[in-house]
Amino acid sequence: MAPAARGLKSLVWQKLKSAIFDDCRKEDEWKVILLDDYTTKLLSLCCKMTDLLAEGITVVENVYKNREPVPHMKAIYFITPTKKSVDGLIDDFISKSSSRYKAAYVYFTDTCPDNLFNKIKSSCARSIRRCKEISISFFPYESQVFTLNVPDAFYCCYSPTLENTKDKDAVMEAMAEQIVTLCATLEENPGVRCKSTPSDNASRLAQLVEKKLENYYKTDEQSQIKAKTHSQLIILDRGFDPVSTVLHELTFQAMAYDLLPIENETYKQVLF
Repeated sequence: MAPAARGLKSLVWQKLKSAIFDDCRKEDEWKVILLDDYTTKLLSLCCKMTDLLAEGITVVENVYKNREPVPHMKAIYFITPTKKSVDGLIDDFISKSSSRYKAAYVYFTDTCPDNLFNKIKSSCARSIRRCKEISISFFPYESQVFTLNVPDAFYCCYSPTLENTKDKDAVMEAMAEQIVTLCATLEENPGVRCKSTPSDNASRLAQLVEKKLENYYKTDEQSQIKAKTHSQLIILDRGFDPVSTVLHELTFQAMAYDLLPIENETYKQVLF
């Protein structure tokens, strides 16, 4: 669905620029950006430090770690809506006299639960200038490749020994939400297609995605229902094509991963 000329990484970066940096831009004003582990990886996949400098960011910090206060600077918090990340935000503004930063611009990757939002509201609302959800909850690995980064999904969906079906339901719900953020980034409301088997995982996930797409486009910023676009989202179970998992691609990329110690998409060479 992503236009080949622009690519998914470029689209994600443009959305981040528009939703975060353009939203809180002020002439000749530098800011600090606070990230958690998830958003650190997300930003590293689609931009460089020079791109952040161009947007007025001088320092990139981890919201989980202790930091020196910079009370004369405003801070952008680009974080996931989790208790750990929200606690990191609140700790920076426990009291007005001990605030680490002048003010906070808060941007969540996805929908913030009511209990966490109320916690922020009761703890540090006076210090927050913006609080928005920008709907990017996936990693754009390449121009036309993405991942939801749910390593335990296969176990939760297929393990015959899994006793708690609530775990499977929770994983399916989370993946459906993430796929919707992908469609929103691409500005698509696709038709959702799957195999006709009613009880398998692909069919269940397709139903969830279809329902969440409908809800998302009823409550977008324009408060308008977005009509179905011409794109099609096809959701398949791995059993539909089991051979692909054991095939080896005849590409330069595959060879590089075979022969070089590449970690986190990066090859490091030590020169003596």
